[in-house]
Amino acid sequence: MANEYNLKTADQGGPDDLDRLEKLQELHQEAEGLHYRIENTLTDEITKGKLDLLNQTLDEVDTEKFIQQVADHSNDEMDVLRTVKNSIINMNTYSRIAAKNGGVLPLTLYLISERYSILIEKAQTIDYLIDHVFYKLPREYAQAVADYSTIGYSDIIKDIVYEISKELASNLTLKEIADRHKMHPVHLARKFKAETGMTFITYINEQRIALAMYYFHLDKYKLGQIVKLAGFNSHSYFTKVFKKSQGITPTKYKRLVLKAE
Repeated sequence: MANEYNLKTADQGGPDDLDRLEKLQELHQEAEGLHYRIENTLTDEITKGKLDLLNQTLDEVDTEKFIQQVADHSNDEMDVLRTVKNSIINMNTYSRIAAKNGGVLPLTLYLISERYSILIEKAQTIDYLIDHVFYKLPREYAQAVADYSTIGYSDIIKDIVYEISKELASNLTLKEIADRHKMHPVHLARKFKAETGMTFITYINEQRIALAMYYFHLDKYKLGQIVKLAGFNSHSYFTKVFKKSQGITPTKYKRLVLKAE
């Protein structure tokens, strides 16, 4: 019966050994394609917060080859743009998951992910996507792991940074958090700095700046509203902190966001 079945299959024009091997080779080429190699390498480096290795990987990426691979699966120029966007959306997804595995808090991940989602969808050219998203996106996730990973934090500090993320827009003080956890403020300040690498106020300010940047990209609020939404009570203090963090004033950042989009 087995021999009869094999003969019938061959007689019906089934694939021969060479065809099967060629098809399998094609599948291997797809599985080991550039975008999968990029994903596998970047995912590992983001999770570990290895910015130096990640930068080396990105420097070695042949973006022209990457775009050509996308173009080979597209029908027209607009379809190529859409397909590149989809590829970078996928990068945003696996980078976010990698950073989550690296111990980054949900709010930080959400703010980064949504900001880049907006940039991707509003991009008008492939050049913009490559220059302003493809390289910057994985770097920002890896930087978030390097700066804010909770892996290695004590349980009490993990609880506190999560509370901070939940209450960023309120008037958080070191004393309030210390009282809540029955700790002396001086002891908490030292422990917080030792584990996070930042002072309590610096940590909060950096988180608030990330929140403000997200609101800028939404393009729904005026500057004064964003100051309040991000948890700052003073416009001048917000400007000072924002410039120290990002290297430019919030007004200039807002102009750059609007110009890019």
